Amino acid sequence: MIRDLFKDLTKYLPSHIVPFVVGIISIPIITRLIPPEEYGNYVLVLAAVSVLSAVGTTWLSSSSIRFFPSYELDKREGEFFSIVIKLIFVSVMSILLIALFVSFFIQSFISSNLYSLLYIGILLFITTSVSDVFLSILMAKRKASWYSFIKIWHCVIGFIVGIILIVSFHWGAKGLLSGAFLSMAMALPFLYKLAIGKTSFKKGNILSPITLKIAKYGFPIVAINLTSWILMLSDRYILNFFMGSKEVGIYSVGYTIPERTLLVIAILFQTASNPISFKIWEKEGVKASQAFLTKLTRYYLLITLPATVGLSVLSESVMHVFASPSYFSGYQVIPLISFSLFFIGIIDRFNNVMTYYKKTNFIMFNVLFAAILNLGLNFLLIPKYGYMAAALTTFIAFAVNMIVAIIISRHLLVWEFPFKSLVKIAIASAVMGIGIHYLVNNLITSNVLNLIVGVCTGIMIYFVMLILLREFQREEIEEGRQLLSLKFFKSA
Repeated sequence: MIRDLFKDLTKYLPSHIVPFVVGIISIPIITRLIPPEEYGNYVLVLAAVSVLSAVGTTWLSSSSIRFFPSYELDKREGEFFSIVIKLIFVSVMSILLIALFVSFFIQSFISSNLYSLLYIGILLFITTSVSDVFLSILMAKRKASWYSFIKIWHCVIGFIVGIILIVSFHWGAKGLLSGAFLSMAMALPFLYKLAIGKTSFKKGNILSPITLKIAKYGFPIVAINLTSWILMLSDRYILNFFMGSKEVGIYSVGYTIPERTLLVIAILFQTASNPISFKIWEKEGVKASQAFLTKLTRYYLLITLPATVGLSVLSESVMHVFASPSYFSGYQVIPLISFSLFFIGIIDRFNNVMTYYKKTNFIMFNVLFAAILNLGLNFLLIPKYGYMAAALTTFIAFAVNMIVAIIISRHLLVWEFPFKSLVKIAIASAVMGIGIHYLVNNLITSNVLNLIVGVCTGIMIYFVMLILLREFQREEIEEGRQLLSLKFFKSA
């Protein structure tokens, strides 16, 4: 199964590498075309789309990944798909009506520029919500190559169309939102055919036991996603209320840089591992699942911890290279946000145990606690300290979330956390960070050279340290050689 994990990781990799590249390229372009105030409004609308999707259909996305393997084994996938599609329609229409109702009443409380963007955001919510469920079905089927194709299409075409609308028609943030909507709307028919195919809608009764099972598993995930939204995105609204959209824009660019790197790695691991993890649990049982979680966590630490340290050390150079001068001060939030996002991958591993036992309510209460803590600290500290307070409270909330997840998870299932590897990886990352810090502060004056030399040197120092600390094992080196000979991009 570890081999399957690496095969799927490689197939999913383009769906994260391309958005990463586009995201990095987009930062200097967008920050030069859109001022911080307008970028702040754009971020607020994306946050609104995110919360609507969290309530609307992410519970169906999670349920599709969790339950598809069992219905596939029973040869009842047609009935399952039919019910899922009906639930998508009911859920999206319900949220859409509520969103339109709320948008009418908040018009007098927000700026006209922000309000004009909300209706495009509602359209984006519809396409995003539906496509997320279909993409989850592709994940459950392990059609990783097609999943990557759709994600790349949405990212690349959405960005290109958005920039064209900004440059040609001076649409600003409206152009970016419209580009994202149009790219996914064009892809939806093809995505439906890939995920669902030919399914008779007469097969599944929406009031069947399948719906009850999906609801019982998925509804706590609505609360999880809603509280996760509060944990990750509500600080933008509090910043906007106390400090204005300019601070939202500066903070969001500083947040976006680690989000487009470290969070992408965490999501890549989650995307590739979850379908395999559930199959191991269903077919091979407890011991195989424990071993899988240990290896998966070690691989995550090997990749993500050095990236977190490196990005923190190079934060000022990164911001100077990728953002316009009006956004530069946002570099200060990068270290705190980087470690906050690093925690997410650790939290995911312990949350896996709760999903094995279908105890998603435990995850919900944990995230709710962290979200309330984050909200309280934000209201207390942001009026005085601005976006630096938002970064600090995010770090504290995720750290607490991780600690509680570990405690709850280990009451259900104990698996061996790779502490020995963590110590070696931390030492190697620390030596790498010290080396990079010395280089960028004493030998080089150009921010571009700082970044290039820092990244290249950091990678070399890190791997040399891992070899000296004997972190790599012979069987892993041999397995790596075997994996290189596989045809990774062969269709699953």
